[in-house]
Amino acid sequence: HTNVNTLSLEVVLIYRGVFLNQKKHPCAIGTVHEYIVVIIIQMKLPDEMSDLEEFDHVFGMVNGKKVRGRKRHQMIDNIKINVHFLDSCYEGVRPITIAVAQNCEAKTDEVTENKRDPSIDRTIEIPVETSIRYLKSEAYKTTYGNNPVWTQYRRNHKGAFPPKKTRKTCIRGGAISTGSPCPICRDEYLVLDHQNVDLLKQFVSPHTGAVLQPIKTGLCQMRQKQLLVALERAKDYGYITFDVPFRVSCAEGLAFLCPEEKVTLITASPLIKAVTNIVHLTKTLCQFDIQEVDTGKFVDSHPTISVVHNAVTSVDTVQHTVTTATGKVVKYNKLCLCTGANPKLIADRNQFVLGIRDTESVEEFQGRIKNARRIVVVGNGGIATEIVHEVEGLEIIWAIKDKHISATFVDPGAAEFFQTKLLKNEEKKMQETTVKRLKFTVGATEQQKGTTRGAALGPDWHASFNIQGNQTASKVTVEYETEVKDITTSDDESWPVYVHLTNGKVYGCDFIVSATGVMPNTLPFQDKLQLADDGGIKVDWKMATSAEDVFAAGDACSTTWQRAEHWFQMRLWTQARQMGMYAAKSMAASLASEDVIQDFCFELFSHVTRFFGYKVVLLGLYNGQTLNGNYELLLRVTKGHEYVKLVMKDGKMQGAVLIGETDLEEMCENLILNQLDLSIYGEDLLNPDIDIEDYFD
Repeated sequence: HTNVNTLSLEVVLIYRGVFLNQKKHPCAIGTVHEYIVVIIIQMKLPDEMSDLEEFDHVFGMVNGKKVRGRKRHQMIDNIKINVHFLDSCYEGVRPITIAVAQNCEAKTDEVTENKRDPSIDRTIEIPVETSIRYLKSEAYKTTYGNNPVWTQYRRNHKGAFPPKKTRKTCIRGGAISTGSPCPICRDEYLVLDHQNVDLLKQFVSPHTGAVLQPIKTGLCQMRQKQLLVALERAKDYGYITFDVPFRVSCAEGLAFLCPEEKVTLITASPLIKAVTNIVHLTKTLCQFDIQEVDTGKFVDSHPTISVVHNAVTSVDTVQHTVTTATGKVVKYNKLCLCTGANPKLIADRNQFVLGIRDTESVEEFQGRIKNARRIVVVGNGGIATEIVHEVEGLEIIWAIKDKHISATFVDPGAAEFFQTKLLKNEEKKMQETTVKRLKFTVGATEQQKGTTRGAALGPDWHASFNIQGNQTASKVTVEYETEVKDITTSDDESWPVYVHLTNGKVYGCDFIVSATGVMPNTLPFQDKLQLADDGGIKVDWKMATSAEDVFAAGDACSTTWQRAEHWFQMRLWTQARQMGMYAAKSMAASLASEDVIQDFCFELFSHVTRFFGYKVVLLGLYNGQTLNGNYELLLRVTKGHEYVKLVMKDGKMQGAVLIGETDLEEMCENLILNQLDLSIYGEDLLNPDIDIEDYFD
């Protein structure tokens, strides 16, 4: 301020309540704008100001430039300022308010908002109560009928296929700014709110319970975020309690493909492992939860399926009958064996050796670990990795036969990426895990214990159980390139059991966890069907066995057909689900005497899981399988955030390991399947400054 007649103002507009400039001024700025703008205004004040018009007349400069005549008035009409002079700064000067157009993007021409086309005007907020009544009105039924609001919508896009990402927003400056607005922006009476349940349910899949992706509904990115927030609030308030349907891949597939046929499911467990919350990430890659379903509830939702709770003792492939442990004989036209696999224990019938495979074994593990001080984990696969990461409050000795951890799934580079999490050198962020599955406590009878096993554990199995020790400190010691030589017990009070390793070390512990793989559960069928060298039932490309009308799927089978270049068998829940659905398709085709085409999922190995809190995606020959070392690697590593490895041969992508939220799985899948020559891109294929994903989508 030079004198009382000259005023210099710096107008700082606030965005979300945060000042962009902390400099103090002798004036209070009362208007909050939607956009971030800083304007320097210089004003000359007369000695006596009678009214606001006189103040407007002498206003002469904006940002140091002279503004005169009509242009001056246009500038004032398009600047939104509320100024209040403080008495302590300007004695004798009354408060002044300049209240003009509220829109920072208001046009400077003579077109006012009153002349805006009402069909594109979105400045008026429709109450949610009005929107709820609208969805029940005749006008809504005339427009949309009984279909979701997004059914009639068609996106405008270049090329034959729509891009994965939709536009950021359809509304700019309070008006629709595109010729093809998304379904919500197009109709102003569709309000995304947690109370508007009928509208929200239209964006949730009735089959999986997952939120439909924008590539299907066409929602812009802004509306998609509003949808997700509204759905979460609706669940919190209890407005939406969506019961996800249960999926037993083979049985439900048959019930769907052959609705006129009766399907019988024979299971030794009172609970059925069902797939739920399916989310498709790419054409071949999907993530899901495994839920334990009571047989009664499962039958209620599938009227053509009946459940026999018993164990199978024999199969007569000539008479087409199955005999259970109680002597019940079930006749069949087509039979599918989905008996899974049993854990390979390092020592059978040892009370100190526990194998983790099903819910019953995890509950036993949960009971033992409460009072444990030290355990020894043997194995280097998925379950061993999850145990070492999730268990806290005790000491863990991890004995592996490989040179690096998690060798079943990742290479030494990825193992090094996990190292800080493993050794717990970083402060572990405790996150509350939302488990979207029901929990049951199953007590096995004395006859069942040790003889009958339930289905294998699914993804995130540890989230359903409290697997913490009672010690305050946690420690992990990894013993590389070693195996268990002997297990001995002792009468002293130090440790109940001792583990002797081949490297000469001996560890005392409370018990041993054996996570050394599985063996196909084919004992009742060994004399009826042809078995592979690994003990699995041999199946052809139709999932058919050596016996007529008998099929097999999942961990119990071994594939013998000529495999695709980038697919191989690994006994995982992902492949078990794929095989079960494909076996149902083959059985239905056989019943109808029709031909069947092999499923696309067998073109590319794909698996998604979580290790050490990171999302892990494995595609194709991710560790160079079958390439005999004749390949090169492209790596991109950001410590603590992501690990990207691409397996390349002759300039073509053969496999990929994606750890973290990389958002590259779809691009890598396409490049592996298409076998495009990427030699010209070289290392730029993983250049973070190049949005390579959009280029190859």
